[in-house]
Amino acid sequence: MRSKSVTQLRNVRTTNNRKSRLTAALFVLMCTILPACSGKQKPVEIIDLSDSIEWRDGDIALRCGWGMESRAVTTKGHSTYSHSGLLHYNSQSRTWEVIHAVPSEDDPEYLKAEPLSVFYGKERAKCGAWLRVDCSDSIAKQAVEYALRKVDEKVLFDNAYLLEDTTTLYCTELIWRSFLTVGIDVSGGNRHSAPRLICAEEECIFPSDLEKSVTTLYVKPLKFK
Repeated sequence: MRSKSVTQLRNVRTTNNRKSRLTAALFVLMCTILPACSGKQKPVEIIDLSDSIEWRDGDIALRCGWGMESRAVTTKGHSTYSHSGLLHYNSQSRTWEVIHAVPSEDDPEYLKAEPLSVFYGKERAKCGAWLRVDCSDSIAKQAVEYALRKVDEKVLFDNAYLLEDTTTLYCTELIWRSFLTVGIDVSGGNRHSAPRLICAEEECIFPSDLEKSVTTLYVKPLKFK
């Protein structure tokens, strides 16, 4: 019975994937008529990496973008941040990367590990933060290893936002599943409601669900210049 249910969910995912751009626009409208901006923020030029000496593999990178979709997520989630990924130190390039799942930026929409400077590029981010999960360094690193395997497997972004379907992943789902493999529910069981048009399960994990989780040790805003 469970396998049949997953198959049905995959069919919903395929249908939603074809019209993902339309549903994203409708989601913005259905979240609320968003309040007017209090003024445009100056695009960031560079991120201050002075905090990077405190980072570890498995810390969570948070950001807020400039678009309407970001505004919808932050408004509905009552949060500053609309997107998330996992920090990973690439020992070969000696740079920090962010492993994340995001729609629209590439086609196909594969999960990816990209440099911090790209993740927090001025065209993509107006603010950011990093979040520490309350666990050991070795546990956090194991979570990252799971996420890297999903990148290697070329897993696609989940435009249907279905937690029951593990064949595709959205941003917070990737983080959630990565830590579930080591026995930690980083969402703390928190969920946000979503229109059935967007998600057949009618609920999904928002970045704010990670922020407010009992497993979160702290969240530190990053300094943008």
